[in-house]
Amino acid sequence: MTTKYTQRANRSDTVIRKVEKILASGHTDYQKYLFFQSAMHGVCISIDDDIQSCESDEKIYHEALVHPAMLTHPNPRRVLIMGGGEGAVAREVLHHCCVDKLVMVDIDEAFVALCQQHIPTWSDGAFDDARMEMRYQDINLYLKECNDKFDVIIGDLVDVHDWNSPVADLYGDDFYTRLKGHLNIGAVVATQAGPLVANDLEGHNLIRQTLRKTFEYIDSYGTVVPSFYHLWGFVLASDNPLPYREQRGFFADSAKQRGLFLPALGEDALEASFSLPRMIQDALCQCQ
Repeated sequence: MTTKYTQRANRSDTVIRKVEKILASGHTDYQKYLFFQSAMHGVCISIDDDIQSCESDEKIYHEALVHPAMLTHPNPRRVLIMGGGEGAVAREVLHHCCVDKLVMVDIDEAFVALCQQHIPTWSDGAFDDARMEMRYQDINLYLKECNDKFDVIIGDLVDVHDWNSPVADLYGDDFYTRLKGHLNIGAVVATQAGPLVANDLEGHNLIRQTLRKTFEYIDSYGTVVPSFYHLWGFVLASDNPLPYREQRGFFADSAKQRGLFLPALGEDALEASFSLPRMIQDALCQCQ
C-alpha cells in the first residue's frame, strides 16, 4: 500500500505527497518529526505535520531568507540564527567571509542531531566551522541571559497556524522588543513570514505590523518555493533605510563585491523577489 503524506495548505486546499520511504519518525521533547523520501522532492522534513524543507529546493528558500539581510548590511560580522535546525541557514551565512561569529540557537538538540544524521550535506560543514557557536536553548532564555549584540539576526522559526498559541509569542511585540536590545547600530533582522496569498495574508500582516512597532523600516518580499506550493514570504526590518530600494542592481553588485554566488536563487531572482504582484502589495498592511 502506498504511503501518503497529507498536509492542509490553507482553509480549502490540501497537498498530498507520495512517500517513497520513511527515513525517521517520532517525537523529541519538543515536537513531532518525520523525515521521508519523495520521488519529486528528495528528502522532505516535517515538524508537527508541517513541511519545513525539501531537498529539491531548500537552497532557494534558504538563500532567500539569508542573503537579503546579509547583503543589506555593509559589514555583517556578528550574526544570530534563531532556529534553523537543518544547518542550512548557517551554511548560507558562513558563505559571507566577513562573518567573525555566528551563534545558532535552537531549542531541540535531538532534532538537530537527526538532521546531521539524515541530511548532513545540507549544513555543508557549518557545524564544524570555528566561527559558529551552537546553543541548544529556548531563544527567550538565550536573549535574557546573554549580553551579545549582532549585526544581523535571522529567524527561521516554525510557522504559526494558531495566533493564540504560545508559538505566536515568537513573533510578538515583547519578543521583538527584547530582540532589539541585542542589535548593533545599523543592524538588519530577517524572518520567514509564511505564504503570500492575496486573499489570506493575515499571518504575514501580523508579522509586518509587529515589526513595524519596533523598527523604523520594514519590507516584505517573496520567492516561489516549488515544494511549498506557494509564493513564500519574508520580512526585513531595520532602523536604517534599506538601500536596495534606491539602488538598482544592489544585490547583484553587493554579491559580486563579496565574491558570493547564489546557485539556487540567483541574483536576478533575488532582486525580483522584492517586486511582489500588485494584488499582494495591495493586500499588505500599509505599515511601512
